[in-house]
Amino acid sequence: MNKKRIIIVSIGALVAIGVIYNVYSCKTRNAVEQLIKDKKMINVLVAGGNKYHDNKHRFFSIVSVNPINNKIGITFVPPTYRIKMGGSDFEKLENIDFIYFDRIRETLREDLKLNVPFYVKLYGDDVVRIVNLLEGVDLFVLDQAKDIPKLQFGVNYFDGDRIIKYINSVPDNSIYIKYDRVSDILFSLYDKKEHYRNLFNSDFIEEMFKSVKTNLLPQELYELGRIAYQDGGLMATLLPGGFDKDLYITDDISYRIYEKEFLQSIILDKKADPTIKVRLLNGTNVPGLARKMRNILMRDGVNVLEFGTSLYEQQDFSMIINRRGNYEAVKKISEITGINHVYHIIDNTELNNVMIIIGKDYISEQQPKKQ
Repeated sequence: MNKKRIIIVSIGALVAIGVIYNVYSCKTRNAVEQLIKDKKMINVLVAGGNKYHDNKHRFFSIVSVNPINNKIGITFVPPTYRIKMGGSDFEKLENIDFIYFDRIRETLREDLKLNVPFYVKLYGDDVVRIVNLLEGVDLFVLDQAKDIPKLQFGVNYFDGDRIIKYINSVPDNSIYIKYDRVSDILFSLYDKKEHYRNLFNSDFIEEMFKSVKTNLLPQELYELGRIAYQDGGLMATLLPGGFDKDLYITDDISYRIYEKEFLQSIILDKKADPTIKVRLLNGTNVPGLARKMRNILMRDGVNVLEFGTSLYEQQDFSMIINRRGNYEAVKKISEITGINHVYHIIDNTELNNVMIIIGKDYISEQQPKKQ
């Protein structure tokens, strides 16, 4: 074998070894597991759209997972959020191709002090398939889904197709109301996570995400799913900020609000604010029940903004409705009142964190006990 041939064979062998090593590294890599060991926050940018559109999206959120206390935070990011493209150039987040993910990541690091190394891109068809694999979602319908046929007041079953209609059937196609609808789904799924535990394994995770574009590997997605099944908590918020012309921006004041009201709750395991704001409605034909419950709540430091008679259908049982994406606030109200029926209908235009509708079960609790 001549010298030239030996060199070619050697180079070929080195290339083959390099390819094998890279493939092996990709298949065995688990950056999420390493972040868990290092006790660091895990941040994933989720981008969504109804249909494929030049690798661009309309829906954005940052999912932040604290592996120390298993708390999960979801920050919804307006599609007009300003991304720095270099120099004095800026672009709306919704107009950026994901080949520029490094620009998005750098802006998030600068504005929010968050390292966001991972992304997940999904479309309507992906959501339909994932929801159907999860065997659907039960959502409570109050009055937030008037345009979807065959829905009734109370708990309704939603398959994947219905979920997409639920998200998209909002007034004026508002992205902000869509964020609220997505929150309803995520909180309802989180609430019933034990129901889905028998489905949870690495093969199922790989099947769920097989058509989803992401830089997370199956084993990393599995680690994130494993954390979600632990006792922790879930919070959701819209990124604080405001508009400069047609771009949504954050500043130092916005960041301090975000840090105090959201990040600290995830990182420092901060408990619910004792001044939770409640709307309290009597859903029975017995007068005075809302006033009685208001007195109980106020003794525990809860701020009852409104109490009165419910205009909704009478219910056999009392319920708590999460209105602002604060799981801790809902848990505290449940502990004070003893109400265990909890539903999620997020509406960030509301002033109250929580709405309580008193049901017929509360009447018997107020009756004097027989000796």
